[in-house]
Amino acid sequence: MNPEESLVLHRDLHRRYPEITHGIGIDLFDRTGKRYLDGSSGALVANLGHGRADIAAAMAEQAREVAYAHTLTFTTRALEDMAWIVNELLADQFRWYTYPTSGGSEAIETAVKLARHVQMLRGQPGRHRILSFRPSYHGNSLGALAVSGDPVRKRPYEPLLSPSFVHAPPISEECAGVGLDGCCPCLANVSATLQESGPDSFAAVILEPVTGSSRSGFVPHAGFFQGLVDLAHKTGLLVIADEVMTGFGRTGRMLGSDHHGLRPDMFTAAKGLSGGYAPMGAVVVGEPLYRELQDAPAPFLNGFTYSGNPVSVRVAGKALQILRDEHLVERSRAMGERLAAGLQDLQQRYAIIRRIRGRGLMQGLLLEGRPGLAARIVQRALDTGLILYLGHGEAEGGDAEHILIGPPLVIDEAGLDRLLALLGGALRFVQTY
Repeated sequence: MNPEESLVLHRDLHRRYPEITHGIGIDLFDRTGKRYLDGSSGALVANLGHGRADIAAAMAEQAREVAYAHTLTFTTRALEDMAWIVNELLADQFRWYTYPTSGGSEAIETAVKLARHVQMLRGQPGRHRILSFRPSYHGNSLGALAVSGDPVRKRPYEPLLSPSFVHAPPISEECAGVGLDGCCPCLANVSATLQESGPDSFAAVILEPVTGSSRSGFVPHAGFFQGLVDLAHKTGLLVIADEVMTGFGRTGRMLGSDHHGLRPDMFTAAKGLSGGYAPMGAVVVGEPLYRELQDAPAPFLNGFTYSGNPVSVRVAGKALQILRDEHLVERSRAMGERLAAGLQDLQQRYAIIRRIRGRGLMQGLLLEGRPGLAARIVQRALDTGLILYLGHGEAEGGDAEHILIGPPLVIDEAGLDRLLALLGGALRFVQTY
């Protein structure tokens, strides 16, 4: 699309954007007929692939029945059914309760406000700080951006961001791990960060079970998250898992947290919750915390115009049914192993790849630290028909140039072979030239 012919305020006003006309399975097609393998599911969103008639039919049916009912006054069968299937998929010893939002940033901000609300209910009004990590990315609204440990995205808006959000140093990829005393240097850094601001001033800690675009595919060492949860609960903090990218099958488990054997007090979800077919997010709260809220006299003061939109929640419910019925979590695990093996083969051939990391169909390529290297690979891949997700951030934590790969969970062996061949071509071109 020629910028001079568009009235859209695009993200980059100096770039020509291909106009996508339709999608089928793992592929998108632009107006010229060019085919793109969606190797990143957009932004790890289109988990179910493109062009699904079953989801389109559910959307149309819901729109005919009722397209909008304000959750301040009403509930709908679509919303109730969606919450039940979320609970079913988590298959836990207690129930999980869903607070709907319109996307991931709203979900993060809702979780932060909910943590603050709970601490006030507990008689701890001084607990207003939120702990997260550098680097991390939790969303692009001002509140979610303040939670994020992402200096590149935050820098222009720093004067607008609240100082109540505190960031612990990077979790080291080289850490020897948790010792017999239950500690490690990374956990010691967390403890020191809490002590510096006063542990009694913190309401919650937010973690990414597998790091997304700020540190593509990074997985903390064994024992770190359990140690973090133990420290948080000992200190009076709630634990919030950001499952916006990792949740509902992306990593080969239902939640990214499952890889660490933990259940947070609450988690956020979006992206794969609806597979990109409608704007959708959620905060999902465990039953112990729900009972505290239920017993409290004061309601949770929060809400958005499109929270629980009937069409969106109907889509989410249908997407989760497909996830269950087509066994896509198990498929993500199996295809993720095949993808990781193929990426390791590429690493043997191309020295610019430093490390392969991730879980399931959420794999990161950590590259040589040459500025712009990742962007050149992503652009070359796009030119030849492969969509990749460009990582961002600075070199803190050892990461500077990285790429995230996350095709739809419906991808098969032939699709993975195509992806790897296209990626190999881009790597060969960039390494050669």
